[in-house]
Amino acid sequence: MSKQRRWLRQLLAVALLVIVSLAGFSAYQWWLPQKIRVAVDAPVITQLVFDPSEIDTAVMYLEENPGSRIELIALYYDLDPQNSPVGFQTEMAAGTDFFITTQASSTIANSLRLFETPDALLVNTSSTTPLITGKDDAILRIIPDAEQEQAAIADYISQLPGNRVLVLQDQRNEGYTDPAIKFFSERLNAIGGWDITVKKFLIGQFNPADFETLMAEPFDVMYVLAGNLQPSIGNLVQLFHQYHPSAPILLTPWARSASVYHRSGQAIDRVVLMSHFPAKSASAAISDYIDRFEKRFGYQPMAMALKVRQSLEMLDQAFAHGHTTPAAVKRYLLDQDMIQTSLGDFSFDQNGDVRRAFFPIKDLRQELR
Repeated sequence: MSKQRRWLRQLLAVALLVIVSLAGFSAYQWWLPQKIRVAVDAPVITQLVFDPSEIDTAVMYLEENPGSRIELIALYYDLDPQNSPVGFQTEMAAGTDFFITTQASSTIANSLRLFETPDALLVNTSSTTPLITGKDDAILRIIPDAEQEQAAIADYISQLPGNRVLVLQDQRNEGYTDPAIKFFSERLNAIGGWDITVKKFLIGQFNPADFETLMAEPFDVMYVLAGNLQPSIGNLVQLFHQYHPSAPILLTPWARSASVYHRSGQAIDRVVLMSHFPAKSASAAISDYIDRFEKRFGYQPMAMALKVRQSLEMLDQAFAHGHTTPAAVKRYLLDQDMIQTSLGDFSFDQNGDVRRAFFPIKDLRQELR
């Protein structure tokens, strides 16, 4: 056989091997479970501040679960309610059917209409608005609504000594605080024995001089009805503590943040935070998670990280059972007697709402350790 013929046969053999290898690789790729786009909120608090807790939570989840079917999409948003639908609509057009939101009640209000049909599924970890309570929509809310939350806080305050409570209501997030103050007042008034004073203002524009006369009055308890993990909550706590060093101070679950604790100064010892999760000292799972997060990223995550983690685990369970459309995932999750996650279990009612216990955390210094 001539050298030219041998060369040609070798070339054909190599070509055939390449074709077979490529065909095998394509078949292998075809049989692999396809990734499913899941958008996780990435809040831009101001033009200069971006909170990475939620995205870092998702990154760590995928690192710890390499077999996950989730393809992470970062959904950047600001706090302007008018801009909220744009991000969702853009991602929906790009083929994203699943969303995990950390948007506040006022921010997400204009986007709720996008999830009235099962074209896309929204896992709500943050908005307590009663606008979606009891509705058969494409929204699964893994935290209690405002009525449940405020009932828990009112019940706690009713057990404290005294009869005068000062409520400082942040009007920036009225979609949350307006129904919240209504539910809180109705519950505490029904219990009886308490006089409620409400001061409504923009917490981001807090000026101590404007509150000195009010806080000097003989209050027995202060309740800061504010969310968004705003550090200024700590400043309010400090000011009230100066006038009432022995009085307890109640915070909502949306103040579970190291920045709030640090700004509270010595007043932190009088603060009680009503939380969706147990304290670190009371839950090995939560303590371990926060420790892993801090080791990986170098900072303590916001409380939203715990809810995002639960949401990712929940969706991945549905995907692993072969449910890949919004309607199928919703049906699967509603049919479960209990959703089990590494950070706690919960279950949905027929409308995708939950009832969960609240945990009053009294030793916030432990939360910083």
